[in-house]
Amino acid sequence: MKRRILALSLCMALATPVTSLAYVKSPGNPSEVGKTQAELNGYSEETWAKLMDNTLEYSEIEDLVKNFNVNISSAWSKFNDNINSLNLAIDTLRSAKREMSSDATAAMNNGDIVNTMLYKAQGKGLGMSIQAMGTAKDKLSRQITAANAPIRNAQEQVVSGVRAIMIGYKNIENQEKILDSMINMYEETLRVVNQTGSLGLSTNTDIIKAQSDLTNARANLLTLKANKDKLYRTLITMCGWSPDADVTVADIPDVSDDDINKLNPSVDINTAIGNNATLIKNRHNTSSKSSSFVDAKLYQSSQDEDILRANINELYNNIITDNGNLAAANAGLEASKATQNALDTQKSMGMISTAQYLGGRLSVLQKQAEEKSARLQLNTDYNAYMQALAGNIDIK
Repeated sequence: MKRRILALSLCMALATPVTSLAYVKSPGNPSEVGKTQAELNGYSEETWAKLMDNTLEYSEIEDLVKNFNVNISSAWSKFNDNINSLNLAIDTLRSAKREMSSDATAAMNNGDIVNTMLYKAQGKGLGMSIQAMGTAKDKLSRQITAANAPIRNAQEQVVSGVRAIMIGYKNIENQEKILDSMINMYEETLRVVNQTGSLGLSTNTDIIKAQSDLTNARANLLTLKANKDKLYRTLITMCGWSPDADVTVADIPDVSDDDINKLNPSVDINTAIGNNATLIKNRHNTSSKSSSFVDAKLYQSSQDEDILRANINELYNNIITDNGNLAAANAGLEASKATQNALDTQKSMGMISTAQYLGGRLSVLQKQAEEKSARLQLNTDYNAYMQALAGNIDIK
């Protein structure tokens, strides 16, 4: 089913949509009559068809925002709605993070080290999404005028925010899968302790803990599902769909070694300087001024460029560190697969109890959560670096 790209406007928040025309070019003169929408908007038929399907690809975000984000197509009149959407997305993730923190504390108080580490890993992943969205929101909130930044800069900022939301959405999706597995194990654990309890092999405390673990995991899953739904509606609305559209959110492509090898801070800094709105404003603000004013502005620009250079280098170093952490997490994940195989073998041969088997499975899930968290961090920092090249990074 083809996706319902808006012919009418959508508000960016989760409230009732406001009617307005989306920006898709129509024939502007007789020579354009008869051209397809793809031709009129500068796309191949294949690319335009992909934009018009009901799948949101990470690589399509820039084109979707450009053509179907109402706030961009109507310039700054609707721009604050994007900030409200990011605020809502941040609040949604903060709520989920508070739930994870509370569960981690409860697990720690119960002496449950495995669950403590698992919930902390999940909370860390959510925290990284919150940080990325906060940065995107701060960029959107800066005062930008036609004199110091064209609409293209605003578009890049919205694109950055949408990418951050998509990363956060996919993170919650991953956490949901892990919690589904945890619930299955907790249900089995409760069945086992009830069974062994009837034989006098487990205590009432064991049964209460198993019930509590299952209740908490189910509550967490409900919270994550609710938060995922809110982020989903925000995400697709910012890309031009109606809030009730049925859109498939594709997986985010991994940042490859080749992607990282293409980064070169000493060269990329020139691109970042050339696109940075603050530096452009300062350069344009030196015309028809006194020599002392120009000298001061040029000095400030030099200082700002040094700060920007340091920021670019820091982002690059973060990416290198993230890549190393991801490699370590992948190694841990591969080792956990061997552990899982050993657990399956031992269980089938009756060498370990069901309780021991389930405890080992929780450790495997922890490694999965760590790998997802490391992958999210790399995607987040790579996105920040690419936005810096586009000029969307604070100089401070």
